[in-house]
Amino acid sequence: MARAHISCGVVFWAYLLSSAVAVAGDVFTGFQMDNKGQYYSYLGIRAPITSGESKVQLFGQVMGGGFGYTFKDSGTERDAEVQFVTPALGVKYTQGSWSYIGFAGPQFRWKQEDQLTGGRSREQDIGVYVQGEAFRWHEQGIVHAIVSYTDLDNFVWSRLRATRLVYKPEQGCCSAYLGWDVAGMGNVDFYAVQTGPLVQVPIDRFYVTVKGGYQYSQTFRNGGYGGVELYFPF
Repeated sequence: MARAHISCGVVFWAYLLSSAVAVAGDVFTGFQMDNKGQYYSYLGIRAPITSGESKVQLFGQVMGGGFGYTFKDSGTERDAEVQFVTPALGVKYTQGSWSYIGFAGPQFRWKQEDQLTGGRSREQDIGVYVQGEAFRWHEQGIVHAIVSYTDLDNFVWSRLRATRLVYKPEQGCCSAYLGWDVAGMGNVDFYAVQTGPLVQVPIDRFYVTVKGGYQYSQTFRNGGYGGVELYFPF
């Protein structure tokens, strides 16, 4: 039921946001899973509120998604699943090829967690979510750094990504970019770090990214992960 609420909530807020502004925005979605069944998925929409001609631009964003992970408690492995919706307001500052982004908003969260005594707990919480980004775009490739924090479980997530153009046809489809990701996430109960290559292919207005690599987590130690992302402006 919580996942259904998440899906409906994301569509509803995305419709309101896209209807409220008359300028272009971005849609981004993705799914990632590791070899132990831990996963992360998301769907978001971001649209400017003020004119894009200024170096400083206000924007609105809404993102929803979910993730599942396993942690150890007193030597026992426990599974947890989290779904969330985060509407937010932010500011973007552009200087040359670099953009600096910061935003904040409430996070509505639904969480289920295995209990040591059996059964599952179910929680509904509201917290604060903040995120900062630094992004450099060039036809030859990008550099993108992200760090986010929510006071719900004091969870931190961060990623550094860089890509480089390796193939560009004289005409037709499609260019290809190769890159690398380094990511880390966690709180007092769980942490994981990931690193690996990625391939990004622009197809018309869509940017498709396929990624994978090595993961080290507090619970399972060594492992691997893979995922796919889709981004497009509107």
